[in-house]
Amino acid sequence: LQKLYRAEQTAELAPLLKQGDETFENFRLDYYSPIAPAPNKLSPRVAMEGVLQLCRAYAESFGAQSPNLLFTGEPGLGKTFLSAAIARVVAAKGCGVAYDTASGLLASFEREKFSRDTDEVSDAASRVRQLMSCDLLILDDLGTETATAVTLSHFFTCLNERLLRQKSVIISTNLSLEDCRNRYQDRIFSRIASNFEFCKLTGPDIRMCKKVSAVSGPVR
Repeated sequence: LQKLYRAEQTAELAPLLKQGDETFENFRLDYYSPIAPAPNKLSPRVAMEGVLQLCRAYAESFGAQSPNLLFTGEPGLGKTFLSAAIARVVAAKGCGVAYDTASGLLASFEREKFSRDTDEVSDAASRVRQLMSCDLLILDDLGTETATAVTLSHFFTCLNERLLRQKSVIISTNLSLEDCRNRYQDRIFSRIASNFEFCKLTGPDIRMCKKVSAVSGPVR
């Protein structure tokens, strides 16, 4: 039964695990520069070694009291990849893991509340229940959704409800903390600031590095 459940869980995470190689072992630190940007500063590679260790430990020890994580950084630094690697390990434990983009999550809330199609409302309600009750919710691309009074209200409801239930959340965003503060209401940002561990990713766009390394080899 557990084997079947894990197979279904992996199928549910298909949008997140689409490449098939999202594991901690496949996370390439050699794409990150070993050169520190300034004296007394960590190099991108050393900084990412710390982030990788944190993510691996988080996944391996995941349980009912696991903290929430906020991945911040420019596009292409590995935020979604690390989220996927965590999801693989946590799902393999038999825990419920759900993945969605911020816009996708809020769209489900919108359809549940405003759609006039009975079947669509039913499907949206089922999706919302899953997103609210799963052991780990991975919310990608925060900041790309349309910010309106309604969507902000839905986001607050989801975030607050999961915090009250002590259900873990991983959020990734291209926004800086200051951008998040400016974009979201104080009641949303205060909950993020007080209930999430921040993981700032630094370095170059890995997608571009892969193209370059295919020709000249990885960063040494």
